[in-house]
Amino acid sequence: MAGNQYRDYIKRSFLKYACSIISLLFVLMGLFLFINVQWISVGSNRKNNALLASALDSQVSSYKEGLEHFSTDYRFLDALKPGNADAATQVNRLLYGFTTSQPIRSTFALTDTEGHMVSSSLFEGNREIFLNSAVYKSLVEKMQEAPDLTHTMPSRLNFAHGQEGDLLMARPVADADGICGYLFFDLMDEQIYEAVRECPLDDVVITDRYDNLVFAVGRQNADPMEKYPAGKYRMDWQKGNIVKINNKHYHIHKEVLPESSLILYTLVSMEFQRSLVTYGILFLGLAGILMVIMIPPLTLRITKKNLQAIDELQASVEEMGRGNMDYRLKSQVFDEFRMLNDAFRNMVIQREELMLHNSELAERKRTMEIKQLEEQFNPHFIFNVLETLRYEIAIDSQKASEMVMAFANLMRYSVYYGSTIVPLQTDIEYINDYLLLQKMRYNRRLNYHIDIPEELMDLMIPKLLLQPVVENSLVHGMKDKHCVSVTITARKKDSTLVLSVEDNGSGISPEKLKELREALDQEDIYREHIGLYNSHRVVRLLYGPSYGLTIESSPGNGTRVSVTLPADMEEDTYV
Repeated sequence: MAGNQYRDYIKRSFLKYACSIISLLFVLMGLFLFINVQWISVGSNRKNNALLASALDSQVSSYKEGLEHFSTDYRFLDALKPGNADAATQVNRLLYGFTTSQPIRSTFALTDTEGHMVSSSLFEGNREIFLNSAVYKSLVEKMQEAPDLTHTMPSRLNFAHGQEGDLLMARPVADADGICGYLFFDLMDEQIYEAVRECPLDDVVITDRYDNLVFAVGRQNADPMEKYPAGKYRMDWQKGNIVKINNKHYHIHKEVLPESSLILYTLVSMEFQRSLVTYGILFLGLAGILMVIMIPPLTLRITKKNLQAIDELQASVEEMGRGNMDYRLKSQVFDEFRMLNDAFRNMVIQREELMLHNSELAERKRTMEIKQLEEQFNPHFIFNVLETLRYEIAIDSQKASEMVMAFANLMRYSVYYGSTIVPLQTDIEYINDYLLLQKMRYNRRLNYHIDIPEELMDLMIPKLLLQPVVENSLVHGMKDKHCVSVTITARKKDSTLVLSVEDNGSGISPEKLKELREALDQEDIYREHIGLYNSHRVVRLLYGPSYGLTIESSPGNGTRVSVTLPADMEEDTYV
């Protein structure tokens, strides 16, 4: 039943997430299209329109200022006087320099009131076309009616040799007596096209305020259908800022040039965006259908896969509970479940190792304490103590009393099975009693000295840690020496406590020392120096492999055994 509930949960979750993903795709697609249209298409069109409008308006303003300046220049008045060829040449240079310095260059023409050409950059044939054109005559009439204004008009003159113009600007040249001539600038079609081409636009249209066409990018190519007639320019406006040209949709932006009252239209094709929307909706529709078709089998497969992994994990836990730690999950189980199973197995193994560790530690402690009892209460040791005590009672009752107290303390500490971790001072007092009794036994053959700072006495160490080391110094140090001196010291280095037992015995040969050191690192091997091995093993079991016993010795120079353990003042409980 639980498996069915989990399977239903997986199905609901998969359906929910699938629907969420499809909805998110629709939202992202809609957002992308909106940004693409509003920012990339519309925003780019507006930006380029503003840049182009500023450039064109600035250029028209520059030509108007030039017309106003030249129309009152005395050199132009001199050039319009009959028979003054030098002045006409000078004016020609001035006009040529002015027009070629402009970003959008133009042709120029200076005529007198009789319709004779005084100065011009037009070729000979184009001059005749210009003087005989209706545009020329119309502008002359307007200038005669309003001599104080600058007049503009679409050019529409079919000049040859690449001198076609788009926008004709004119102003009369006059003195105090009246009009002396007329100055014309015709902004060249090719130059306007070059300026427009700098902006990434699909089409650019310029008209005057009466919708008369001035310039259009489309007019640069042959136009047999007369798409842009010489008269009015009309557009097929759709909804919003969308126009339809040749069955294609464009986004259009309109800007009025204040200096010339010209109107600038910039167009960006919307066909790509329309296609993008169509294909985007088609893609999302197909994706949605595929998801609806694939969700049920995918849900069943995923549910089965997940439940299979959980079943395998449950079987592995049960096998480990039976003690079978070698059970392995099947290869098709997910890596996460495999990692979880491995982590659980490692935890169980570590728990078993810890139990074995604690069991061994307890056994080592028990063995050490039993050995101490055996050593302290063997008949020979007790006989020697009592025999010495009998003599001391007769000779020095005070010293005999001290021996009794030391013997009692020794027996009490040996048979006490309380905490396995005791203060250093407690164990040193035991060692002191032990050495006192041994001193009574060996008399002048044994000298000992205990040098431990008072501030180290509260540090905690394992019970009966030093006694096997001291005993080892006595037993092996006296083999070939008549008198043995034992020194017990302690020092603290950072967070480490080092206890040392040093004797001046006969020492240990290099071969024997190497064998002894190797024996300390081996487990479950009974050696001659079992006391040293037990102390070393207890320290490592309690504190880790970085602590334990180290032995330094050389023949004839005695032996030093150092015990390294943490400088800990807390009384932890160890098994």
